[in-house]
Amino acid sequence: MEAKAIQNHGGQAQPDDWVSARSFYTCKNGICNDCLAKHENKKQLILPLSKLKEQDFKIDLGHFLKSLAKFERPVLFYHLNHPINEQALIKFTGHENFENSFEVIKPFLPTTIIPATIISPYALSKNNRLKEQKLVRQTKQYFEPLGFIKLHLHSVADYHEYAESEKVGLLMMPLKDLPDYVQYAMHSKDLNKVIPAIFQP
Repeated sequence: MEAKAIQNHGGQAQPDDWVSARSFYTCKNGICNDCLAKHENKKQLILPLSKLKEQDFKIDLGHFLKSLAKFERPVLFYHLNHPINEQALIKFTGHENFENSFEVIKPFLPTTIIPATIISPYALSKNNRLKEQKLVRQTKQYFEPLGFIKLHLHSVADYHEYAESEKVGLLMMPLKDLPDYVQYAMHSKDLNKVIPAIFQP
């Protein structure tokens, strides 16, 4: 299936779910069931990166990750008023299904089609290779051309270093990489250079 141009939400109010997200990182041992029930109709969390550099901002990443694992929906970090105009870099470890993430990022993509690259492990089981093929089919609905490479990249810093050399505008990663990403962003000298990222449970 060929990728189709997307009508983005340019000119509309920029989403900010940090108020909603507060219970995700302040509840001890992860979000409680009562708080989680308040978000049952929310399909994602969309979080401006600028919050991470506010002077009084504190976050418990252990609690946050546990809560998001219960939430089971994508989390997008992005720059306010900056559409994603450069290619997407997708980290596939053999388990991820990014279908919901693709739907979340649609409003942030340009109306013209942009490319994407999937980074995948060298060795995959037969079952995970089938998931990889499914990801390729899904990605082609939103991005083209689609690149596909095998690389040993591990940390968020590794991905950023590679992404900067390849003019990447969006990282798509497994949820387990979110704490590393937030720490990377909070300690960055220039937050504007931190690449937007979406995390898929």
